[in-house]
Amino acid sequence: MRPWTNRHARRLAKRLFDYGDDLLTFLEIEGVPKSNNKGEREIRPGVMMRKVSFGSYSQQGARTRSILMSIYRTLKLREQDPLKETESALHTYMLTGVLPPLPVKLSSGG
Repeated sequence: MRPWTNRHARRLAKRLFDYGDDLLTFLEIEGVPKSNNKGEREIRPGVMMRKVSFGSYSQQGARTRSILMSIYRTLKLREQDPLKETESALHTYMLTGVLPPLPVKLSSGG
């Protein structure tokens, strides 16, 4: 087999070789979505915030931002108020020296 001469074809061939086994998982396992659109939508707010704030100026800043955005999005998905929960966690940390775990999702029933 001849090697690909087009750089885009080489890149695609490498990706298919590396991830080919996972490419059609959605056909084999019920409930697995055929696209990652939901995942892309979940990270979009963090990407937009990074864009409008001109990113981070250091590796530590980028790492801190990614951790905070992960916590923020997790709290939003668990139907919690991120600012309230962050304030509460910091208060607990000041009193005990230990950060509490993330709260569980609020129950939607009465």
